[in-house]
Amino acid sequence: MNFYYFCNMKRIIRYITIILAAMMLIRCANIVTPTGGPKDDKPPVITESTPLNNSTNFKGKTIHITFDEFITLDNPSNNILISPPMNKKPHYRTNGKTLVIKFQEALKPETTYSIFFGNAIKDLHEGNVFSDFTFNFSTGDKIDSLSLKGKVFSASTLAPMDGFYVGLYSNDNDTLPLDSLPYRVKPNYITTTNKNGNFEFSGLADKEFLIFALKDNNGNQIYDLPNEEIGFYSDLVRPYSVENQIITYTIENDSIVKNDNSPSYEIYSFVQEDSIQKIFKKELIEAGLLRFIFRYPAQNVEIKTLEELPDTVDLLQVYSTRQDTVLWYCTLNKDSLWVSINDGKTISDTTHYSLKPREAFTKKKKKKADVKVKNISVKNNLKSNKLKPDEHVILTFSEPVTKLDLSDTIVLIENHDTIYNNLQFKKFDEYGFKYLINKTFYPENKYQILIPDSVFYGVRGFTNEPIRMNFTVSEESEFGNVFLTIEKPANVPQVIVEFLDEKDKLIDKQIITETKEVYFEYLNPGKYKLKAILDLDANGIWSPGNFDKKLQPEKIIFYKGTLEVRANWDIDLDEPWKIEN
Repeated sequence: MNFYYFCNMKRIIRYITIILAAMMLIRCANIVTPTGGPKDDKPPVITESTPLNNSTNFKGKTIHITFDEFITLDNPSNNILISPPMNKKPHYRTNGKTLVIKFQEALKPETTYSIFFGNAIKDLHEGNVFSDFTFNFSTGDKIDSLSLKGKVFSASTLAPMDGFYVGLYSNDNDTLPLDSLPYRVKPNYITTTNKNGNFEFSGLADKEFLIFALKDNNGNQIYDLPNEEIGFYSDLVRPYSVENQIITYTIENDSIVKNDNSPSYEIYSFVQEDSIQKIFKKELIEAGLLRFIFRYPAQNVEIKTLEELPDTVDLLQVYSTRQDTVLWYCTLNKDSLWVSINDGKTISDTTHYSLKPREAFTKKKKKKADVKVKNISVKNNLKSNKLKPDEHVILTFSEPVTKLDLSDTIVLIENHDTIYNNLQFKKFDEYGFKYLINKTFYPENKYQILIPDSVFYGVRGFTNEPIRMNFTVSEESEFGNVFLTIEKPANVPQVIVEFLDEKDKLIDKQIITETKEVYFEYLNPGKYKLKAILDLDANGIWSPGNFDKKLQPEKIIFYKGTLEVRANWDIDLDEPWKIEN
C-alpha cells in the first residue's frame, strides 16, 4: 500500500514538474518590446572620403563619401547642386553607409568644383538631415577657397525666403552682357536658401560676381518665366577669405550667438512687372457695365466711343484705386457701343460691345426667364450697430449715385423724438459711390434712421430699397489713441505709413511728405504694428523692383516691437520714429 502510494506521488510530482516547466517555457517565449535607449536625433557624420574634401589634382570619375551610419538620399536630382554647372547631372547612389557620386561627363581642367547637398542626405532610420554640406575639389594644383554668404527676404513682408536658388555670375563673359546672364545661362556657382533664408558659398575664385536669387518655377536655373520671384544685389561683390574671418560669441536672451566680421549680403525678393502696357481683359459684366483691365495704371490710355452719343445716354468712366481697371457705366437706353482703346504705343484696339447680356431661356418651355428688377445695394460703416465718436454715417453704394429724390419722408428717431426730413446727404468721393449723412451723433443717444426706397438713383437708373439703421455712438473711453512723430528721409519724396493689427490687416493709412506728428485715433484695444513704405516713385502704393532698370523694390520698415492699445489710454511716443533709407 505504501509502495503504490509512493509511486503515485512520484508520478504526480513528475507531471506537475513537466507542467511547470512548460509554463516557464511559454512565458519565456513571449515577445516583449525592448525599452531601448534614447531616440537618435543626431545627423550622420562623415568618417572618410575619396578624395578628401578640398583636395586638388582630382583625375577620377567617382567620389566616395562614407558616414558613421546607413544613409539615404532625398530627391538628389533637385536637392544636390554642383558648381560650375554640368550639362549632364552626376549619378548619385548609396551603398550602405557610403554615398557614391559618379560623373557623367569629363571634368574641366584647372577648375574648382563645389557640390552642395542641401537637405539631400539623411540617416536611414530616423531621417536626421545632414544639412547644408558642401564638398569641394579641384582638378588642378590649387583650389579656390574664398567664401560668400547672405540672406534672402521677401521685399513685401520681410519674411526669410526658403528654397530660393542663389546664383553667382562672374563678370568675365566675352559674349553676353552681365545683366543678361540670368536670362540666358546657368550661374557659375549656385546654392539654395535654407528655412531661415540664409545661403553660403565656398570654393570661390577671387573675382567680382553678380548675386541673383531666383524662385525657380520650372527647375532650369534660368530666369525665363514672368511669374518667377527674383532678387539681386545692386553692386558686384567679391568673396572673402575664411582665414581673415574673426569669430566672436555673445549671449543674447540666454542663448549663445555666433558673430563674425565677414560681409553678409541682404537680397529682397519680388515679382518683376513687365514694362509693356497690355489689356488683360475687356468685357460686359452686366447690362450697361463694361470693364477694361490693364497691366498698369491707365491714366494715359485713351478709351472713347467711335460715335456721338445722344443727350439721352449717360456714360460715366470710373478708375479703380490703382487706376489699372476702368469701368464704364452706361444708361440702358442703348443696345451697343463701338469702343476704341489706344495708348499711342502698344495698344490699338477697336471692339463692338453689346450693352445687354443674352437673355436667359428656360430649357423646358423655351420662354424668357423672369427678370428681377435690379436695385443698387447699400452698405454702411456701422460696426455691430455702433458708430465711433466724431464719425459720420457713410453710405456706400454698388454703383455711382448721380441723382437724389428727397420728395419722400426720411425719418430720424433720436431717443424718443421723431424728426422728419432733417438729414442732409453729401457726396463723399469722386464718383458718387459714397454719401455722408451730414449730422453729428452723440454717445448718450440712441438713433434710428429710416430712408424710403427710390431716394438714391444710380447712373444706370437703378435705385435703392428701403434703408433702416439702428445704432448708438460708442463712448470715447472705449478706445485708445496713438501719437508719434515720424522723421521722413530727405531723399525720399513721401512715406506711406500703415497702421496694422496683429494679423496684418490695414486699419489706417497716412502719407507724409515731411517730418510731422501723426495720429491714429479711436482704436479698439489690441496689439498693433506700424509699417513704413519709402514711396520713391510717389504713386501712393508699394512698388516692386526691376532688374533690367536696376531698381530695387521700395524699402519697407517696421517699427520696433508692437503697440499695445488699451481702452481710455493714449500712447504718446516721446522718441521720434527716424526712418532711414
